[in-house]
Amino acid sequence: MRKRVLVVDDVPDWRATLQAILRNEFEVKTVDSYQAAMEVVRERSAELVIVDLRLSPTNEEDRQGMELLRQLAEHRINAIVLTGYPEKELREEAEEKYKTFAFIDKSALAENVQRLREVVREAFNLLELKEKAKTRAIQAASALQTVTFPEELSSWPLRKYRNDK
Repeated sequence: MRKRVLVVDDVPDWRATLQAILRNEFEVKTVDSYQAAMEVVRERSAELVIVDLRLSPTNEEDRQGMELLRQLAEHRINAIVLTGYPEKELREEAEEKYKTFAFIDKSALAENVQRLREVVREAFNLLELKEKAKTRAIQAASALQTVTFPEELSSWPLRKYRNDK
């Protein structure tokens, strides 16, 4: 089964670009709003979400992406922020409060599209390692061995397992 990524961005060109960058390796669904993203989240149809912080083309103060990060954290779904507004305060809030896996400036991505692919691969590799560890623990439990489920088996937030936090 292909790994599923949800891209949430109000700009059609960015959605198309991100889909083009990722579609060879991942199943990519794109949406343009907080509401559409929440439908996908409720369906559990994405394992990783790429979130733009501003989801309104006309409102510079819009930060529905931050509310989406809050919801993703509640649902224990890992997120990557991709924004044209890489302010330090926003980055700190996203990383510390909502435990985002990565925070990427769109202008930096324009210079190196491979970077996004690498970050998404890293997230899925970590998720796969966590799932394998859980499977081993479950197998040990079903063999009536004493098993503990340490924090290391948790797949959320993945951020704490990154090499370059």
